[in-house]
Parts: sequence; structure tokens; C-alpha cells
Amino acid sequence: MRTITIRLPDYLIEELPEEESSIYEILKLGLKQLKIEKAVERYKKGGVSLAKVAELAGVSIREMIPIAYAHGLEPKYDKSFDESKINQEMAINSAGANRL
Repeated sequence: MRTITIRLPDYLIEELPEEESSIYEILKLGLKQLKIEKAVERYKKGGVSLAKVAELAGVSIREMIPIAYAHGLEPKYDKSFDESKINQEMAINSAGANRL
């Protein structure tokens, strides 16, 4: 594990808990949310499948669908996909097909 030093405004420092494990969790959750937000923006621009966006966000397609709706999007997905059959290879193949 590496150590980093960052500068933060006073108002953020006042909000941070003192426990290192809590700060770690905050950072981890924030990074996950950032990945999701970036993936949603990419989906809004088009040219990428829902499966690929879910992969980029680090979530399942099942998790990505309500996220897309929450951002005012109507996700296009094949309802016949059974979550248990969806795997990384299918996501990659689906994304590749959308580029054709």
C-alpha cells in the first residue's frame, strides 16, 4: 500500500472522520461513484452498449439499468438476457457489435 498526501479545503477536513478506515471507505465509495458518473456520460454520448458501460462502471447490467433511469436515460438492453448468463465475454462481444 502506498501513502499519498493531498491538500483539502478546511470545510472538507472538518467533515472527515478521524479513523483511517472510514476515510478509506469514503474514498472507495467516491471513486466508485465517479466511475459510474463517467460511464453514464459515455452512454449519453452514444456508441457504447449498456453492457460495456456497466463494465466500465464496475457494476452489473442489472445494477446499471436503474442507474441509467435515475440519470434520465432509457437504457436499451435485451430483456431475454438472463443475468446468470451475462459474463465479461458477452459484454465485450455486445460492445463490439455496437461499433459496427
